[in-house]
Amino acid sequence: MQVQARVLDAIKGLSPTGELVDTLFDGYDRRIRPFDQEGIPVIIDMSIVLGILIELKWQDPKLAWNPAYFNNITQLVIPQSMIWLPKLFVYNSMTTIDMLTPNRYDVRLYHDGTIKINIPQYVTCICRLSIEQFPFDTQYCAVALASPLLTVEEMDVISHGPPQDSYFAGNSEWQLMNVTVRHLKFLEESEYRAEVHYIFELKRRPMFYITVIVVPIFLISMLSILGIFTPGATDGPKSEKVSLGLGSLMATTVLLGIVAGAMPKSNSIPLLGYYILSVIVLCAVAVGISIAFFTLSRKLVDKGRIPSNFTYRFMLIRPTVFHTKRLSTFERQSIVSVKPMTNGKRTSCAVAPNGLTVRRESVKSNGIVTDNGFDIDDLGKIYNSINYLVESQVMLRNRVEKEQTRLLIEKEWTRIFARLDYFNLVVFQSLNVVSLVFFLQFAWAPAPPMREPIV
Repeated sequence: MQVQARVLDAIKGLSPTGELVDTLFDGYDRRIRPFDQEGIPVIIDMSIVLGILIELKWQDPKLAWNPAYFNNITQLVIPQSMIWLPKLFVYNSMTTIDMLTPNRYDVRLYHDGTIKINIPQYVTCICRLSIEQFPFDTQYCAVALASPLLTVEEMDVISHGPPQDSYFAGNSEWQLMNVTVRHLKFLEESEYRAEVHYIFELKRRPMFYITVIVVPIFLISMLSILGIFTPGATDGPKSEKVSLGLGSLMATTVLLGIVAGAMPKSNSIPLLGYYILSVIVLCAVAVGISIAFFTLSRKLVDKGRIPSNFTYRFMLIRPTVFHTKRLSTFERQSIVSVKPMTNGKRTSCAVAPNGLTVRRESVKSNGIVTDNGFDIDDLGKIYNSINYLVESQVMLRNRVEKEQTRLLIEKEWTRIFARLDYFNLVVFQSLNVVSLVFFLQFAWAPAPPMREPIV
């Protein structure tokens, strides 16, 4: 009989595969779904094999055959346009692009009526982002597929996770941690339809943001705090500290703008934003304290206030003993003076080399000065000149003493504020390191639970 069948096939010019195809599709209507007459739903077995490949399997009893009657053929590959296909769509996609045209799709048909088709698609989906822990965040993005028309009484979907050898690798920014499958049903117009969610757990790779944003911000803040609170001996470096702090504030503000441009707009502030804001506040407070110290030290020095003993004890500083040399009373009164006498005589007084006062009298008769004295007019000029020189010397010496006293007071306040600068340097650098450690601890924190709704 087999030999006779082969002879008949050779006479007709048909191969065993061609005869099988003609037999299967004789009277087949691809517009009618499987099991329509039985009134039971067709079960679609779905899974994602690759990142862009959806695999669908179902059974159609009208397309089953006995391999013994058809030269032991157990499977066929035929165009998808010849059979009924289940209709599923990604309803949360922004764009869906088929990577093959409809006339290039093929299906594999097995002898027991099982049909298999692979659908390669490029899908851009809408994802609900939670950026509270950015850049150490983990996102849950779903690809939601559903039946557009058929109810669960007509078609149901059984979904499976990807096999172990599936290709899921993420990209340079995201690392794929897990794929979860949900089989759901949604109600529409009093009818339940099948719905499947493939949920991708994506963890962000934070190395780019750490090296480009976090490390520069930490170095800028560390150097600015070091420059602000480094003790200086003159007013020049102190004023430059304020400029350094303001420059660091501008740099961190620019980096904050870069972060804001890289993140989606949301009402919540990300973790990286909190870190940058904390650094900005830290540098701003440091600049404010530096300005306050500078202003306070200038006022204290200008008023000539000497630090109190309590200030020295509180700052653990040994006070300095002030030595100021001023003009003595004897030196100030050792000035040549002339006093006229009532009896017509005029007396001139001079300062001897040993500091003793010598009285000399002169008697003027007929406009001639005797040998015992000087002319009173010349003596007045000499007195005025000497008096001017003495007063100038006293004023100059007082000015020098005042400037020396001011320098000594300024030196003492510089010692006190230098101790305060060292204290603030340690405090602010510690706060800077603590904020960085608090920020980096989220890098090893476990992923947060999945939030609902996911789609």
